[in-house]
Parts: sequence; structure tokens; C-alpha cells
Amino acid sequence: MAISIIRHIIAFILLAGLQVLVLNSLDISSYVNPQVYILFLLLLPVNTEIWFCLLAGFVSGGIVDGLSNTNGIHAFAGTALGYFRYFYIKYSLDKEEIERGMSPNLKNMPPTWHFFYILISSLLYHWLIYFMEAFTFSGLGDLTLKSISSGIIATFLMLLIGFLFSRKTTNV
Repeated sequence: MAISIIRHIIAFILLAGLQVLVLNSLDISSYVNPQVYILFLLLLPVNTEIWFCLLAGFVSGGIVDGLSNTNGIHAFAGTALGYFRYFYIKYSLDKEEIERGMSPNLKNMPPTWHFFYILISSLLYHWLIYFMEAFTFSGLGDLTLKSISSGIIATFLMLLIGFLFSRKTTNV
């Protein structure tokens, strides 16, 4: 249990560092700003209590807000993502899978489930941060285009990170 917590803390530090030091500094386009640090929240064990999902989303978003000077939009979106994540897992997985407490990663989940979990979560998260940044419904098309482009790029990057760091066990 303690090793799992330490592993998640290290993953957050690495992902937040990648986010703040590399991805936020890239000037690809005004339509692309992928947020990959949320992978930390998405890969918490499936039996994680809702209060912890909300707290982890708020704290991780708050840390990224503090490092990025973004005035709470990541804390809000992270908290909302923690809430969404809890119910998405609760209603899309069997009770036996949730009780086992595994991480919803590529190794443990069917690839299609994992892909849609990451994609839907990423699109929701990006839409929330762009909406909070604009805080208006005018320009909804532009906001949606930014959310979709950033969400798809972030999904690709998170799947790539997940693939590169997934542990494959082999029988020798």
C-alpha cells in the first residue's frame, strides 16, 4: 500500500513537471495546450473513494495552478474530473473488478475501455479549463474546437506515456 502511494506521488511529480516545464512552454498553437498531468488522477486504483478522488483532483490542480499562475481553473477542473472519474468507473466496470482495486491502466483493462476512459476524461477536462478561462458561453464554437484539439493531443500523449511505462510481466 505504501509503495503504491509513493509510486503515485512520484508519477504526479513527473507528470506535473512535464506539464509545467515542457508542455505549457510549447507554443504549438492557440488551439493546442494538452494537459497530461491528469493521467495521475485517472490511474488511481478503481476502488478509490470519492472523497479521495475529489481531494486528489483539487490538490493536483491547485499545484499546477500555482506553478502555472492560472488562478484556480485546474483545481476546479481537477475536482470535477475526480467526481466524473468515480462515477464513470462505478458504472462502466463490474463490481468484482472494482473490488480488486486494480489501476485502470493498459495492462489491467481492455484497450477500448482504456482508450474511451482517457478520451472522454481528457475532453471533459479540457472543455472545463477552457470554459473557466473564458467564463462565457459566447465563442462556444472556438472553445469547443480548442477543447477537442487539446483533448485529442492529450489523449494521444497519455496513451503513449501509459504504453511506455506499463509494466509487462513475462514468464521466463
